Amino acid sequence: MTDKLVLGIILLGVILFSLPNLNTWPRLWIDEAKTLELARNFLNFGKLNIQIAPGEFTDFPEILQTTGYPATIPLVLFFKIFGYGLTQARIYMLIWMAAALSMVFLLGRKLMGGSSALFSVLLIATFASFHDSGRTVVGEIPGFVFLLIGFYAWLARSSYFGAGFWLGLAVVTKPSIFTWIIPVIALVLILEKTEFFKKLLSVAGGMLPAAFAWIVLALDEPFSKSYWLNILNFYRNPYDSVSAWGNILQNLRNIPHSTTLIYFGLLFGIVVLGRYLIRENRLKSLYNFAIIYSLFAFAYYLRSPGWLRYILISELLILFLLPNATSIAVERFKNLLSTLRISASQLVFGLLIILVMAQIVQLSTSADIFYSDSAISASELLNKEFPDKSIGVLNSLSLSVLLKTDKRSQLVEMSGFPPIGKNPLFSDSLPEVMVWESGEELSSESQAVLSGNYELYSQSGGYLIYTKNSY
Repeated sequence: MTDKLVLGIILLGVILFSLPNLNTWPRLWIDEAKTLELARNFLNFGKLNIQIAPGEFTDFPEILQTTGYPATIPLVLFFKIFGYGLTQARIYMLIWMAAALSMVFLLGRKLMGGSSALFSVLLIATFASFHDSGRTVVGEIPGFVFLLIGFYAWLARSSYFGAGFWLGLAVVTKPSIFTWIIPVIALVLILEKTEFFKKLLSVAGGMLPAAFAWIVLALDEPFSKSYWLNILNFYRNPYDSVSAWGNILQNLRNIPHSTTLIYFGLLFGIVVLGRYLIRENRLKSLYNFAIIYSLFAFAYYLRSPGWLRYILISELLILFLLPNATSIAVERFKNLLSTLRISASQLVFGLLIILVMAQIVQLSTSADIFYSDSAISASELLNKEFPDKSIGVLNSLSLSVLLKTDKRSQLVEMSGFPPIGKNPLFSDSLPEVMVWESGEELSSESQAVLSGNYELYSQSGGYLIYTKNSY
């Protein structure tokens, strides 16, 4: 059985595993909904922005693109060809997942050999967080694809300009996750010890096109100081946290209780050992990148409210290198393992298969991936019963992006962002339908407007739907 055939079987397995609950597992969440909203409005109005009322958009599009144009613009094209919808968006992301696994194989086979490459693919394909982030329309997995292509240009083709081009795309695809590429690549080039400035300038030059395109697409006024200050302030503290040290201390205390951090801490140790033992220069650079990037990512995680998604790319890089690191370590200490009466290759195979099987069990039984169809079922009812009516949505972008009506108005509150839009109950023209999640607490002013103008129509999928008395 050839390597490519095995890769094809793995890709088919990932797709078949994903399809039955494609739209509901994981649930549609606010970051994904924001990406859908941006793509929808670019398709309809040419604006990467959130619509807050018919024909009205926010005043701060520059901080809304936490998932950048390399992910959203192709999605716009996908919508234009296949129509707008959550199913189309999730299928689009399956393509990115397949591309990521294919690039893991291509780069791994080039640098580490076919056997290690296939195990890298298997480890990532059975990793729960790969499915959690991979199926949702956010920028981590597209950025990971660009990162791997950048590695290929750098390590397989010795093209530092080409590497910079693809690494630059990774940075603008998910700045909160991939901005660390910039200092990390500089440190790795220093460790290469030859032609540092020449290589750094080539990488920096390659990054410029991605940065320029981001400025054109994200900033209405690129020379406005306020725009840049807004971006800087957002990424300085994107989670409304008052105390950075409070987050750090709390996250440090949680480490012994986090199976994810313990698991990847152990695997990270194997990767570090592999780096210590390795001799091949190209792999040294790859290991150096993964190790240094992981340290940056972990520090950023500590600063956050405990969001493990900040270390996802570090986890994927560790899984990518783990088969090679394990092979190197077992080969180095094979004399100590002679009593086991199995070859080094058999031991490596057995260890990696155990990890793959453990991940499959965890993915299938206890993965922390949330299921929900509430926004989908509520939107289906609204689209059926009120296709042309004006609908006001309170704090549920996940529902708003699924509505077909052009007469949407909404108020959205997201961590780190200013309030998006305004309460439709306080607009000059009250919407014909109001909807919000049943757990949402309304102010006394909102309750007064509601009781005087609306009556309960239905409760669907955890949402309360009210219609105007005159409807």
